Amino acid sequence: MNSYNIYGVGNALVDLEYNVSSETLDRLGIEKGVMTLIDEVKQAEVVAALDGAECHRACGGSAANTVVAIAQMGGKGFFSCRIGDDETGKFYLEDLTRFGIATNITPPETLNFGTTGKCLVLVTPMRIAR
Repeated sequence: MNSYNIYGVGNALVDLEYNVSSETLDRLGIEKGVMTLIDEVKQAEVVAALDGAECHRACGGSAANTVVAIAQMGGKGFFSCRIGDDETGKFYLEDLTRFGIATNITPPETLNFGTTGKCLVLVTPMRIAR
């Protein structure tokens, strides 16, 4: 029987992280320092406006982040979620596997849950107050 230090249940969200300038945020009409909920169409428009900027991807969602952290500290984790039959879902499963996390996810092509969730993260350089 498998034994786990942590069992998480949550939303499968792939974090899409881009380093951008404050000017880019202004150009896109995005307020700095706040979370803004947008739909898939708007998200695609923002990504297209970043014009091929480098993107760092990671499996995410608060529950998954906790399971990953425990795994990185040597614990054994299991994460239960749903992904869609899309490239993002395939990446999510691969990333969980890379961290050694067991999951309930079957191969994505056998699923029909719609689109895998994404979280767009725009990071600006840190300014040090003097």
